[in-house]
Amino acid sequence: MNRAGLEEHFDLKGRPALDRLLRFEAPIAARYDAEHSAERVADLRSAILVGLVFYNLYNITSFALLPDTIGLSLILRLGMVTPLALALVWAIGRISPLWTERFVAAAVFGTYVVPVFLFWNSHSPLGLFTFGELSLTIIFANMLLTLRFFYAILFTSGALAVTLLAIASKSDLGTPLAFAFTVQVLTACAFALYANYREERRRSLDYLATLSAKLEASGAHEATRTYRDLSLTDALTQLPNRRSLTDQLEKAFGQRRPLAALMIDIDHFKSYNDTLGNPAGDDCLRRVADCFARIAANTDGAFCARFGGEEFTFLLQDRGELVAARLARLILRDVTNLAIVHPARSDGLGIVTVSIGVARASWGATGSPQDLLHAADAALYSAKRRGRNQFSLWDSQAEQSTVVI
Repeated sequence: MNRAGLEEHFDLKGRPALDRLLRFEAPIAARYDAEHSAERVADLRSAILVGLVFYNLYNITSFALLPDTIGLSLILRLGMVTPLALALVWAIGRISPLWTERFVAAAVFGTYVVPVFLFWNSHSPLGLFTFGELSLTIIFANMLLTLRFFYAILFTSGALAVTLLAIASKSDLGTPLAFAFTVQVLTACAFALYANYREERRRSLDYLATLSAKLEASGAHEATRTYRDLSLTDALTQLPNRRSLTDQLEKAFGQRRPLAALMIDIDHFKSYNDTLGNPAGDDCLRRVADCFARIAANTDGAFCARFGGEEFTFLLQDRGELVAARLARLILRDVTNLAIVHPARSDGLGIVTVSIGVARASWGATGSPQDLLHAADAALYSAKRRGRNQFSLWDSQAEQSTVVI
């Protein structure tokens, strides 16, 4: 999507919008996911696998601290959480970025509930020492997994709620310890969530700054291309202009491609313009130019440009004199079929016609684009001298033109 498609999602200062929960608007989020989803999946997979290793190491401490629930600890950690975590590692590369974030947040919350339950369920005097594991899990989710800030809020709020519920309902926990544990979990949640916010804000703003720079660069490139196109286009007829014609000629001569040039002039155009006025003259030029554009579009290897005034030029990949002559006849016929009324012709024909000079590039002798145009122009004036509404072929050997009606 280019800047024009994204600009409605920028703020008043021209920066991409970002809400208070550090979420991109949908088009920007889709672009971010397309660019970074593979990297995100790789980071999540490695973090989950590392976290899973340390998570199961707590089974070792459970033998000493939770002897009354060691069996339950092994079942929950190794038998339930571990296979589900491995399934998540496999799945997150195969589901959408949105559902990846949702599943990861839900999974880490489920993982967190297990040590909370073991802490609450155990009546071992040493079981209270497992409370520190809860803070580490909260920090892991917010800082190592780096949950997206919206899901970090949901996870941290849920973790705080179940922990406070466990503290409040644990019958063998005295008030001083309950107070101390409450302060610890509140501190852990606030610290981890703040760290997550800083990291996510930095990630989001860095991406938006990069995106803005890319879009500005793209906009500048598009503007440059637009200005270049305008500089190569005739404003009145929308055909390529003489500068564009020169570029095409130099390119063809540089590649030594066989080339034919047709120089075309609207017959008696001055009298048409003087009689009907400039607006009518401009309209006549546009209609003839449209006709030429259609012919060029339907002719393989053809290029048409406005040479200047009422003159136009066709360039054609040269495939022989007969092909160039066939194109000249087609142009004469189609312009005549336009039936543009010309009330001021001295020959009494009464409609707009054109005269054409045809020349072909000769690679057997030294030549230039200007030589080709001069030859086509000479052939054009030969056609005009002999009555107009016809074309003339330039004979490079005899250095004269042959008129064909």
